[in-house]
This record gives sequence, C-alpha cells and structure tokens, in this order.
Amino acid sequence: MIQSFNPPPRAVVNTVITKKLFLDQMTLTPSEKKLIRDDISSIHMRIVLQPQTIGLMEYETEEYQYKQIVISEVVLNRQSVCFAIARLLQQAFPYPLILLLKYGEEYMISWADKRINLADKNKRVVENLEFTRWINPANTDPIIKGFLNSLDITKPQCHNLKELFDILKNRFYMLAVADETGNYSEATQENILYYREQMAILMQNREEQKNIVEELKSETQFNVKVQLNGNLKILQNIENRIIDLLKTNK
Repeated sequence: MIQSFNPPPRAVVNTVITKKLFLDQMTLTPSEKKLIRDDISSIHMRIVLQPQTIGLMEYETEEYQYKQIVISEVVLNRQSVCFAIARLLQQAFPYPLILLLKYGEEYMISWADKRINLADKNKRVVENLEFTRWINPANTDPIIKGFLNSLDITKPQCHNLKELFDILKNRFYMLAVADETGNYSEATQENILYYREQMAILMQNREEQKNIVEELKSETQFNVKVQLNGNLKILQNIENRIIDLLKTNK
C-alpha cells in the first residue's frame, strides 16, 4: 500500500511509534486506553512529506498549518475498532495525517482537516474525519487498480503541501464515487463539490427507501401499501438518475 504513494526516498522514514507514547502523553478514558493497549498491534510513521523531502512549500494561515504531511500505518488486532482508533490518532497528531489502517491484508484510509485552536495554538480541532472502505491492494479489480494508481504523490501539479493534501483527499473520496459508477476517475478541486453534493443526495435517497421498506413490512392496508410502493419506485428512479449524473458529471 505504501508503494502506491510512490514517495521520494528522502520522505520514507519507517519510524516506530510506541503505544506508551499515547498512554503517557494523552488524556484518555479507561476504555480509550484499553483500545490502544489491546487493539493496536503496531504504529509506524511511514512517510513524512516536507519541503526538504518533496520540494513543496509549507502553507500557513491563522486557521491552518501545513508544515508537513505524515502518512502512518496502524496494524489493528480487531477490524471493528477502526473508526474509534482513527479518531484517537487523528486527535493525537497536530499535523495533517493520512492513516493507513491495516487488518489482515486489507487497508482502510482515514483523513481529516485540522484547524488551529485559536484559544491554544498548539492544539488542533479535528474536522471532517473521513474514511474509505476496506480494500485489498492485491485485488485486480479495475476500480482498486485505478484508485491505487491515483495515489502517486509525484504526479499532481501543485505548489504547496496543502494543495497536495487536498488532491489526495479528493482521490480518497472518489473511491466511494467509483463504487457507484463502476469506474474510478480523479476529481479536481472544481468538481469535487459536485460529486459530494450528488453523493449526499444519493445517501439520503437510499435512507428514505430503507424507511419505506420498513414501513411496508408492517403495513396491512392495501391502499397504503400501493402508495408506499409508488413512492419507493419514484425514489428508485431518482437513484438511477443520480448515478447517471455521477457517471457523466453533468
């Protein structure tokens, strides 16, 4: 998985991060401490992208700071704790962090935006925490191959670390779009908002369909069931239309 990013040799570090570091330095609840002790097998800092390792400038404003981007690999003992572990680790690291969560032969990628806490500039506010689905890099599926090929950090044309991070975020997100369209494509800063809007509408549509299906299970009146089935059909047609829009980006 690491190889898919095609990091410059100077950016590869492979540094072990001990669990003791988190247990000693973070304020954790007993259950969070148990998560770290029992459910993390190992943590490695794999890639550190800085001006001197990748040749891109830092980016800093009053709200955001991109002095480095770190790509870390976390090996889990239980797959089901992936979201809780990712939240803990994203909160622990103040810099932009791409987490590669590994369980068995599969990986899930986690990323987030980190805003400077104006009350304490040494702290960060974690926002927009997101995840890909689980993938096996050895899978020959065209979607997975297209996704992994898109992760090469030497290809994007950008000027600073924030631009690179934004490009990678968009490419991570497009895996979910590819699962709907059947084809992986790279989004730009100009059209990623469109994809996100359409995906949000699609998820809401499916939630409404799910609710109708649940209603139908308990409904006994024939006329009400006819109405519900009609509403379900309308939503299914809208779902198909949204997927067509995602395919054509129109």
